[in-house]
Amino acid sequence: MKIKSLSVSFSLFVIWYVLTGSMRDPNNPPTARTGAPGETTCGASGCHSGGTYTGSVTISGVPDTIVANQSYTVNLTNTSNAIRAGFELTCLDNSNAKCGTLSTGSGTSLGTAGGRQYVRQSTPKNLSNGSISWSFTWKAPASITGNTATFYFVSLAANGNGKNTGDNVLIATKSVVLLPTVASHEPGDAGLANVYPSAVKDFLHIDLLKGAAGRLTVFDPQGKVIVQTTLVQNNQLDISGLGKGILFARIESDGKLLVKKFIVE
Repeated sequence: MKIKSLSVSFSLFVIWYVLTGSMRDPNNPPTARTGAPGETTCGASGCHSGGTYTGSVTISGVPDTIVANQSYTVNLTNTSNAIRAGFELTCLDNSNAKCGTLSTGSGTSLGTAGGRQYVRQSTPKNLSNGSISWSFTWKAPASITGNTATFYFVSLAANGNGKNTGDNVLIATKSVVLLPTVASHEPGDAGLANVYPSAVKDFLHIDLLKGAAGRLTVFDPQGKVIVQTTLVQNNQLDISGLGKGILFARIESDGKLLVKKFIVE
């Protein structure tokens, strides 16, 4: 009789654990809930719902122009009027395939599904003064289909009641452009423009050879954008106010791309 009583108690405990565990808000989320193409979010039917929290989810630490094989420390932040939060993120190329490599940071874990990789909270966190953040690492690949990487990420804005009610999802994306490694920056499409001199003290000259207009992005070896401007047929860029060192000029014109290295003396 005592054994039967223990068995019943154990069974009830298992049922209670499964039911309450499945309602924790938010626990370690399932994969493929980032809102990326072909994916849902934790706001899908039968999951978290009913919340009216407002705010945003953002990432920092990844510049608009990234360098191949470079590692970046990513900070994902939920800024809202919620009580508790979690997140999930993935990075895809233009063909919606896995792009780069994610590595965990404190309080995060990894998951995979359908060939994609995900980073997410290992435990939820309470917001402090209206925000909460997680940090992890993303390493850019050597090359990207279409040269564009897109981060898809969500954060659950939760009320902390231990259930999946009264919560809602904050969702966002960020796209960045990949540039090849420094060693492969040249020659590129050498017939696109003349860029001179290679060692500059005052003005960098850019003469377009294809097309009458274009766009220029100047960035440093870490991928940080220094200057962005439009181009006409003949251009001179005043770089006298820029710090000394190696910089790169990314020139887009006539549907083609050229990246040239130059030195500011």
